[in-house]
Amino acid sequence: MRKLNSQFITTFVSEAGLNGQNGTYYGFVEMDRYYCMAVAEGYDGDGGRESAKLAVDAAMEAFVQKPGMSAKRIRACLKRAHRCLAEQSVRIRLKAGILVLVSDYTRFRYGVCGNVMLYAFRSAGIYHQSVTHTVYQNMAGQAAKEGTGPKEETGNVVHYLGGSGRTAVSGRLRLEDGDVLLAVTEGFWSRINKVEVLDAYESIQSVEEFLGDLQELYLRGSTEGIPCCCLAAVEVKKAYKENRALKKKILTWCLILFLILLAVSLIAAVVFRVRRRKQREVQDTVAVYEETGDQYMADLSCTLAKQEYEKAAQESKKISKNGERLAKEKELSEKIGISEMLKEADDAYGARSYAQAREGYKKVLERAKQYKELSSLTGVLERRMKLAGTGMEIDNYMQAAALKEAEGDLESAAVLYGRAEAMLRIVEDPELLKEAQLALLRIEGQAREEAKAERAKARDEVIIDADKEAALNAILAGDLETAIAQYTKIRDSYIALEDNEKAEETTQLILSLQKQAMEEKDLKEDAIEEDRQAAFDAILAGDTQEALALLEKARDAYTELEDVEGAAEMEQMIASLKAQDAQDPGEDTLPGDSGEADGEAAGPAGETGDGPARGAGKEEVGRPGASGRKNAPGADEKRPGPGGDTDG
Repeated sequence: MRKLNSQFITTFVSEAGLNGQNGTYYGFVEMDRYYCMAVAEGYDGDGGRESAKLAVDAAMEAFVQKPGMSAKRIRACLKRAHRCLAEQSVRIRLKAGILVLVSDYTRFRYGVCGNVMLYAFRSAGIYHQSVTHTVYQNMAGQAAKEGTGPKEETGNVVHYLGGSGRTAVSGRLRLEDGDVLLAVTEGFWSRINKVEVLDAYESIQSVEEFLGDLQELYLRGSTEGIPCCCLAAVEVKKAYKENRALKKKILTWCLILFLILLAVSLIAAVVFRVRRRKQREVQDTVAVYEETGDQYMADLSCTLAKQEYEKAAQESKKISKNGERLAKEKELSEKIGISEMLKEADDAYGARSYAQAREGYKKVLERAKQYKELSSLTGVLERRMKLAGTGMEIDNYMQAAALKEAEGDLESAAVLYGRAEAMLRIVEDPELLKEAQLALLRIEGQAREEAKAERAKARDEVIIDADKEAALNAILAGDLETAIAQYTKIRDSYIALEDNEKAEETTQLILSLQKQAMEEKDLKEDAIEEDRQAAFDAILAGDTQEALALLEKARDAYTELEDVEGAAEMEQMIASLKAQDAQDPGEDTLPGDSGEADGEAAGPAGETGDGPARGAGKEEVGRPGASGRKNAPGADEKRPGPGGDTDG
């Protein structure tokens, strides 16, 4: 209803500044009965935008969940934003300043924490300006409002969200048609003074034009160190007009109703007093009622005694107004009071409030001694006081036992419950006795469970110690995989025991061992690659035995790393090299005719041809290995004979 009969126009401008980081955030919400706007600026080292956004979102969410215009509601919204920043301060401490404005479309009020400022314009002037939580505000006082304070202190914030969280909430201010509310961050009001803002406001045609002029003033100033800023304006085109005549009429009717009720109450009081005077009876009737009441008191029938005393009191009012009547009324009143106190003490005793019951019996005994006709009551009261004292001891034992049970001291709790049980047999309280017995049974069960849990924990600790010893032996033996498996088992045991600290320590140790295992594996792979390369170099140099030793070393390393493919590759290369080495001596000593003919024909040239031919065969074996595992030398490679072509 209020929103439909009013018109609020909201506009905002935001500038990132020279550093390119905009640490401000803005939000608003329009509801049927309320309007809310929030402007925040972050102060943390990451630019502040995250802090400002969290603060605005938290404040707006709190307002939407429970809208209202009271100072308590606004403070609750600011406190929600403060708690949100505190909870989200994980990596860095989040800090922000904020201003929350709330309106019911007729009036407005705001809450501020930090250095966000609010201007309220009306009729070409500022009729209200908020204060900020800055050293600039504290040092300058009223001069800060006028823009003449120490400007270098505008960014020195005293209170802010994420810090002290202290807030300030304004009073209610009435809105009129044509008002403009402007919220600005410190980056704006520290650069633009109040006079310049008023000059821009005098010549505006719309709130958009007003913000455009202010933005131009902001950017036209000093170009050194332009900070980020946010300007949010609300133009009140039409404020909601409340029906004051109806409100006044309601107040008038409430006053009339109150006067009617007051008159009725006075008349009822007068009638009641008149009736009481008419119900007085004669003195002898009063004596009968009083004596009957005394007999009931001796039997501890407090309710019946009170009824008799009340009847006597009613009859005593018929006596003429003199000293005797007044004395009798006082005596009956005292006895009624004694009966009430005795009933309260009995009720407290029945409710097991033994301390209250004992105190009540003591007061009744002191007052009953003033009347001889109540002498038989004193012995009964003394016995009741002793029972109440015993009940107090029982309560103390029960409370102390419950406290010991809560602290885990089951042995002391069992002793105290046992004492309470023994005393309850004297007091004869079946319900409390049953409670004490059940408590004893419960403690016995808890003791058995705790003993069982301790035994289980001790057994788990023994297993953990054995696993630790096995893991340490594996580390000393160089078996890191076994050590990692053992520590993983130990970590699972700690998790089952809910020992998170030791579980985290074990996890860090596992990660360290895994890292060490990876490093050792990388070193072994590098060594294998060096052995492979050295083997190929030995093959090229003609040192077959050295090549075989290096290839066997590489094969053993692959086997240790459980690399089946690499080990098979090395085994194939070793077999191929051994086969070639076995063929070389037989071919060199064959006395073939063609070889002899060639030797006789060639002479020294034939001998020189034999050496290069062998070298060429070695190169064929080494060449595939240089390119990787897949091209291992095989039996299919051809090798020239002793008298072969030297160009091969």
